[in-house]
Amino acid sequence: MLLLDVDDTLYPRGTGPFNMVNERIDHYVMRHCSLGPEQAKILRRTYISTYGSTLRGLMRHFNVDPGHYLMDVHDVPVHDMLHEDIRLRETLQAIPCEMIVFSNGSVEYVRRVLTALGVDDLLCSLFTIEYMDYIPKPLAYPYHKLMALYERKPEDCIVVDDRPSNIKTAEELGMAGILVGDADPPESVVSVREIYDVHRVLNVVRST
Repeated sequence: MLLLDVDDTLYPRGTGPFNMVNERIDHYVMRHCSLGPEQAKILRRTYISTYGSTLRGLMRHFNVDPGHYLMDVHDVPVHDMLHEDIRLRETLQAIPCEMIVFSNGSVEYVRRVLTALGVDDLLCSLFTIEYMDYIPKPLAYPYHKLMALYERKPEDCIVVDDRPSNIKTAEELGMAGILVGDADPPESVVSVREIYDVHRVLNVVRST
């Protein structure tokens, strides 16, 4: 089973809506915590280090409603930034296993991204931040919950992601991992420069 990240994985880093989402998170923190730009960035780093995400810190310390937060920060013009990617579609169609989205984004946002890319019908299920109980990758909890939900063992799963930390957690749990887009990947990590090359290394990760 292939567990596919979305932002900066299914499209090249910096070309999609994720940077705009990140900016909206900064502004959300500034508004709800009455902070300036630099203070907001410092608070976000603290929350990410302590809780895994800005959202979990805001939920704990400011009683922020996660639904309101996700709707606000993901209110970006996805279809203006992403377009149908025939090569991506052909790549995913050539992968001979079940594919599930494994993303820290919201389900509504992820659906918009997949629709814009023209691959929404190829992914059999979406496991997004709501289904993780708002506990994000790279923390181990969502990996365990996903395996329990789909009744899979670690050796049944291959995580495809652009963040080394997310791949590291997967491998620590006994899953295989493929890092996408990192110009200087950690040693021993199977990596590809673009998502279009994933099928080329599937046999490598399956045999390790």
